[in-house]
Amino acid sequence: MRAGLDDLRDLFVRLAGIRSPSLEEREMADAVKDFVRGVGLEAFEDASAELTGCACGNLIVRVLGRGEGTPIALCAHLDTVPLDRPPTVIVENGVVRTDGATILGADDKAAVAALLLVLRDLAQEPPAADVEFVFTAGEEIGLQGAKALDRASVAAAVVFVFDSEGEPGTVIAAAPTLKAVAAQFRGVAAHAGIEPQRGRSAIVAAARALATMDLGRIDDETTANVGLIEGGSAENVVAERCLVRAEARSRDEQKLAAQVAGMVEAITVAAAETGVDVEIEVEEHFHGYAHAADALPLRIAAAALADAGLEARPIGGGGGSDANVFNARGLPSLTLGVGFERMHSPHECMRLERLEQLYRLGHALVRAAGRTPA
Repeated sequence: MRAGLDDLRDLFVRLAGIRSPSLEEREMADAVKDFVRGVGLEAFEDASAELTGCACGNLIVRVLGRGEGTPIALCAHLDTVPLDRPPTVIVENGVVRTDGATILGADDKAAVAALLLVLRDLAQEPPAADVEFVFTAGEEIGLQGAKALDRASVAAAVVFVFDSEGEPGTVIAAAPTLKAVAAQFRGVAAHAGIEPQRGRSAIVAAARALATMDLGRIDDETTANVGLIEGGSAENVVAERCLVRAEARSRDEQKLAAQVAGMVEAITVAAAETGVDVEIEVEEHFHGYAHAADALPLRIAAAALADAGLEARPIGGGGGSDANVFNARGLPSLTLGVGFERMHSPHECMRLERLEQLYRLGHALVRAAGRTPA
């Protein structure tokens, strides 16, 4: 028996009411495991928590099919951005939101709820192709669960990751690479009121570097941002240290390299001009992907969207998801829009109609995969 809107609403509201910020996902993982056990299946929990520091490992549930078509995996993540108490969830006029004091966690619990009800249906009526459900931990802190997932534990040929802004039908056909830039400026401390001339301010050096950087929206494929500055010890001390953390991301590797090089140059020049030392670290947090129009994930997605009666909207994304990690590890993956709005804020909300569309899309992907040769 297929789920109705009441089933979708009730499960989503229950999951959204669980506090599960990154590294504290245990209660959410247990709720998922209990649900899966209740429909006669078992969720395998891997040992990734030992590597990630999360409160649980990744969960994998396998539903065996009839051996037809292409085996796929449907993926969502268990954790949310930080919050200090369980959300108070309100349903009003077909929209799920909170009381405004916390996030809702529709990113990504709307996807978890929809996929769990697809899983329940498949437990009663096996699909043509094998389907795995992958629920990752630590996604919001750098895709940690996906990075620690044992590639051999997923037998699917294609993974569909439900984790993006945009209503159901949004297909992230290309996603960026992100590189983080950390600069530790080291100057010379001095009394700011008596002998400031003896000091060399790390904060001034950092400010000069930032003033010359090209930041924000660089072009349609590239962005750059400075997100954190920490430095100094007191207002009457010339700052000896200042840490700057920034990022650049682009769907074009050459543009990304040029952007990062420009940021590093701005930091280096500013340090030299102000007479301070600086240590710079550049680290890739995740690698981008771009699927050809005839790639298997896009073909299955196109057939599924048509089957579900949803308009396909392929776009180039600006965010990262578990799909970035899976693609980099040789597992073709595609990020799909979930439909949550104003994510990561107290104004986050989810329309019930989109939750129902998400559920329909999950089933349509299963059917399309069953018709598509591996």
